[in-house]
Amino acid sequence: MLKNSTWKLEETNLAEFGSQLEKDHRKQEGALEQAWGKSTGVGSQTGLWVWRIENFQVVAVPKADQGKFYNGDSYIILNSYQKKDSDVILHDIHFWLGEETSQDEAGTAAYKTVELDDYLDGKPIQHREVQGHESKQLLSYFRTFSTLSGGVKTGFHHWTEPEYPARLLMVKSAPTAGGHKSSVVVREVSKDLINTGDVFVLDTGKVLYQWNGKKASGIEKVKAAEYAHGIEADRSGDVNVETFDEGDRDCRIFWAALGGEVEVKPAEAVAQEPDYVKKLFRLSNASGSLDFTKEGSGPEVTKSLLDSNDVFILDVGHEIFVWVGANANKEEHKNGLHYAQEYLKRESLPSHIPIAKVLEEGDHTMFDNALNRF
Repeated sequence: MLKNSTWKLEETNLAEFGSQLEKDHRKQEGALEQAWGKSTGVGSQTGLWVWRIENFQVVAVPKADQGKFYNGDSYIILNSYQKKDSDVILHDIHFWLGEETSQDEAGTAAYKTVELDDYLDGKPIQHREVQGHESKQLLSYFRTFSTLSGGVKTGFHHWTEPEYPARLLMVKSAPTAGGHKSSVVVREVSKDLINTGDVFVLDTGKVLYQWNGKKASGIEKVKAAEYAHGIEADRSGDVNVETFDEGDRDCRIFWAALGGEVEVKPAEAVAQEPDYVKKLFRLSNASGSLDFTKEGSGPEVTKSLLDSNDVFILDVGHEIFVWVGANANKEEHKNGLHYAQEYLKRESLPSHIPIAKVLEEGDHTMFDNALNRF
């Protein structure tokens, strides 16, 4: 039985779960979930946990494999850390959807994320992540973040790679968000993305060819070499690693293995992050019905516009934040994520943009940084 690879992003938001009865039920179910039971330390210890959805079950990813994500799967990631100058443990929960994951797996990841949130008393910041458009915060958890083809083909069998089909991997420095300064992202890409600012690894099974762009950073080169030698170790040394620098005569070996030389793009052609004017919206039912109104844009958007009685949606281009005021009522709280997703659709913005829910009384450094950035 093959997966249904079609999933609807608009059906994976967390706002569809909301009644108090259902919330109480989820908390009870969360307490019974073995993946984050008492023996795991979830909720009482700091650390990073990663789970994959397999046949509707939450299965822990071994520490050695954390940072590797397969495009056919859905994952839940929990980062627990201690608040500065305090004994309080804070949490961020992300659910990550591979571009070929099934609708059932995506839905299970979303539901289990809410269940975990309830188990932790509703205090975590929640994030929806989509392959290829991950938030800076998620990337910061891993020294190397890689997305690979494959996944759990059925609920009972793991996908394996019996042969090693040729693939081109791009190694790129990740934008940091308070995490590892040496974080890098490894993605499988097409050869038309080869550019002078990044490092690429061509995996042909028996030989790994590392190609270093002229403007690639030293950390990218080092991390690409580490990644290549990690693959070599996984294959019991039955593979050779060869390294080339852009412009060297020996690069013809790399191009031949790739199937022909391609135009090397300038680094700027694939690394530009467009300027964006932030926008702030208020969600309130003070009038008797839910109203979604624009509060401001650009420099006029400051913390002073936030009101503890309502929910606010902040659009900063690369991410959408749902800020829940401490005194916001249940209807406003419940509908925040739904309105954020509807906003993406209404404005014809990419549906893959990450959405994060933050609470006023919680720790939300990423939200504060985004609010003050523009």
